Amino acid sequence: MRKKITKRTELQFKQAFPGLRGVDIMAYNYPIEPVLVFTEFRMNKPVFGPHPHAGVSVMTYMLPDSPQGFINRDSLGDFSYIEPGGLHVTQAGSGMFHDEFPKEHGVDTHGFQIWINHKENNRWVTPKAIHVNSKEIQEVITDNNKVRIIHGEYGGKHSTYQLVTDINLFHVFLNPNNAIVFDANEMAFVYGLKGMGTIDENEVKSQTLINFDNSGNEVKVNAGETGFEFMYCTAAPFNEPIVYGGPFVMTTQEQMRKTQQRLANGEMGELEPYKI
Repeated sequence: MRKKITKRTELQFKQAFPGLRGVDIMAYNYPIEPVLVFTEFRMNKPVFGPHPHAGVSVMTYMLPDSPQGFINRDSLGDFSYIEPGGLHVTQAGSGMFHDEFPKEHGVDTHGFQIWINHKENNRWVTPKAIHVNSKEIQEVITDNNKVRIIHGEYGGKHSTYQLVTDINLFHVFLNPNNAIVFDANEMAFVYGLKGMGTIDENEVKSQTLINFDNSGNEVKVNAGETGFEFMYCTAAPFNEPIVYGGPFVMTTQEQMRKTQQRLANGEMGELEPYKI
């Protein structure tokens, strides 16, 4: 059964900080949980510096059209380059520091930062870094479309890594005047990147977010005459309490208190500012 659209939102890039513009989609405003943050960004210089995370997995997916990528560093010793088309996941779990910034200052980067929630019993999993180069991302290519499997399974292929949270996240290139149908879980959304498409006669263009109802098990997307590039995500929400504390996400206030104490005690490691 086809899912029905519950909300169509036209968004736009906004200046967040000097050097960073973003389109911010948050779970407290839109029904996207277990995704908590879904931000399309354009960034051309370091903005945040070393900072901690705990209780979530933080993914940076660099879009293939990005003029350059990010340097990623963390308190576990990772130092890697997130190339255009590649991705990096900071599985923060019980807590770690990381830092990301454009490889060359003044040159734009284009990608997504995505916070993926953890169930309560996975809040404090062992921290680790997951790095996937562009060529390692599985793709399903037909005469009508190309689907990059950022995480999950599609067309008999599966992402080369597994998060603690089950989620299907795809980057889709749909050729002109074609259609594609995806299986859908309780939560599903489509986010437009380039071109124009339609879903149940609703126009979807760049920076348009489409949310769906909880019922139904499939989503159909049609491309217009110029084709349509978009992100598709679907998962089962946890429906557990969420406590936000800046870069930390927990299920209870007591967990948050313990997490903040772990930070104060230096139990999340250290990461000095990057020296060029």
